[in-house]
Amino acid sequence: MGSSVYGIAVTGLNAANLGLTTAGHNIANANTEGYSRQTITQSAPYPQGSGSGYVGLGVRVDTIVRAYDRFAVQQLNSAQTKSSYYEAYLDHVQEIDNIVADSSTGISPALQDFFSAVQNVATNPSDTASRQTLLSMTQTLVNRFQTFDQRLTEMRDSLNGEITDAVSSINSYGKQIADLNNQIVVAQSAGQPPNDLLDKRDQMVLELNKLVKASTVSQPDGSINVFIGSGQSLVTGGTNFSLVATQALSDPRRITVGYTQQNGSIVYLPENLLGGGQLGALLDYRSKSLDVAQNSLAQVAVGLAENLNKQQQVGMDLYGNAGKTLFSYNTTTVGTATPPAIGSIQAFSTNTGTGALTGYIQDTSQLTNSDFELSYDATSTNYTLTKLTDGTKTTITAANMTAGYVVPNTGLFLQMAGAPANNDRFSIRPYSGFVNSLAMRMTDPREVAAAQQVRAQTKNFSLVDGSLSASTNTGTAKVTSLTVDSPSTVTTSAATDPNLQDKVGIRFTSATQYTLYDMSGAAPVVISAGNTYTSGTPIELNGWNLTLNGVPATGDQFVIVPNTGGSEDNGNALQMAGLQTSKKMLGSSATYQDTYGSMVATIGTQTNEAKIMSEAQETVLSQAQDKRDSISGVNLDEEAASLLRYQQAYMAASKVIQIAQKAFDQLMTLGS
Repeated sequence: MGSSVYGIAVTGLNAANLGLTTAGHNIANANTEGYSRQTITQSAPYPQGSGSGYVGLGVRVDTIVRAYDRFAVQQLNSAQTKSSYYEAYLDHVQEIDNIVADSSTGISPALQDFFSAVQNVATNPSDTASRQTLLSMTQTLVNRFQTFDQRLTEMRDSLNGEITDAVSSINSYGKQIADLNNQIVVAQSAGQPPNDLLDKRDQMVLELNKLVKASTVSQPDGSINVFIGSGQSLVTGGTNFSLVATQALSDPRRITVGYTQQNGSIVYLPENLLGGGQLGALLDYRSKSLDVAQNSLAQVAVGLAENLNKQQQVGMDLYGNAGKTLFSYNTTTVGTATPPAIGSIQAFSTNTGTGALTGYIQDTSQLTNSDFELSYDATSTNYTLTKLTDGTKTTITAANMTAGYVVPNTGLFLQMAGAPANNDRFSIRPYSGFVNSLAMRMTDPREVAAAQQVRAQTKNFSLVDGSLSASTNTGTAKVTSLTVDSPSTVTTSAATDPNLQDKVGIRFTSATQYTLYDMSGAAPVVISAGNTYTSGTPIELNGWNLTLNGVPATGDQFVIVPNTGGSEDNGNALQMAGLQTSKKMLGSSATYQDTYGSMVATIGTQTNEAKIMSEAQETVLSQAQDKRDSISGVNLDEEAASLLRYQQAYMAASKVIQIAQKAFDQLMTLGS
């Protein structure tokens, strides 16, 4: 149109119209998530030269830009992934915390009731009602363990579904971002930014950050590459890589995350590399909270059941028989012993060797609340056992693994048969299925072994001040205790010493030495002579421990005999009751309730930390959203002002056109 008034007015009219359209578009999308305010940028075209000077050509709209700050968007994405992580973690860990706090599902009240019942039997060993109450409390305790374990198992099954759903959503967002990349590249090739498509892509990245930590790298053609977690590629230009929720190599019941390759094979992603967002929270919650809670529960159950069974077996019931086991559970056979079985030993499906790993729980006092992974290195021919809760590694030689090895600080005996190949791995879950297998074996209250199988006496004896004293002895030594302790570790023989009820004589040859006699036959036979005696130190033989107080004289004698007719004896019941306060767990440093309490405290701490962090990150997210909105959000007051401004410009341009048209008409009139 050159430099005519009419042409200049038309450019102003078009610019004002585009300004009105853009402002209207902003107002229409004021509540659209992720929308960025758009504005037109105008400039004056290069003027046209003339003899009178340079004459303007009106106005042109260079582009429509969106209000965008990359740093603000990055802050928002970062805040979103952290907020979603802690929100999801809190939602899940609170479920465990609520179970622990529930008196109907918590273990501590049931443990207290059980040991109170044991103490009542110790107080009234011949009372059938007390014995029946003990069996009832035993069943209640088993039920409580199994109810808690079942709730945790249900959470685990539900978690598998949530992980699968999260992976499906991540794939969906990845595909949408890749499709938008393709559209943006085509649109941007025309030289102008497709603002609405860019906003939509940014919103997809924000939604993706709710599920997993996602970062982006811009490309020259306008596309972005998207990486999740610690750098795993999800989108490259117009191509998206699909994740898959699949069975873990180490445990078919555990859903984990991997990539599907073009040949159909799966590359498994380490869970610690998928941090942030809901998926990161689900994976961390499973390994740091759910696994710990369920393993700790079973750890207490196996320790309690195994030690009570052992103590029951060294006692004597009302029938005069050696005690039977109180509980049944998954066991394995080692010689004549039946230690608890390791719940699950699983060879990884990628193994190529012939290695076959077996094992059992050797010492319940050394158990931890962790699962393990065993790997083989063909170069060094050594094995590495990794404790999954903290990554602690233990190196085991091939010779030890072939012969069978008790791994320090684990309570586990492991043995390898066959020939594993390099990098072959084995998953070891000591407690898998244990609580589910736990059952009360005893139904007859008379079979509770409250009495000890042996007792101490002399030819003539009497009770003095509550202690057994040989009336024919001339020293001051008195029997303060005679106990039959159950072994703390598994041996290849049964828990009860086969010679426990043998009649044994003890004769002091001086105040500091004694001789042991086998008195089962017609005449005493020396077992050992010249044994050193220290006051307060137990004399041990055949599985019993005799403790004296005082100073024995030369010739003093004590005899250990079968506890025939000991219906009023409560020695073994006292030993069982004493297990409540005995430090039989965590390296002999904690009681059963201490061990359970440690798990309760851990879950409580995790819940509190997640709550604090969730609230803090919610604030950070709100601030990041406000910052982004202050830069990119639509302000309706400002848009209303823009409408008025562009309306006035439009009307003014229209007026110029009218004047130009009128002048043209007058000119035509003059010409006629």
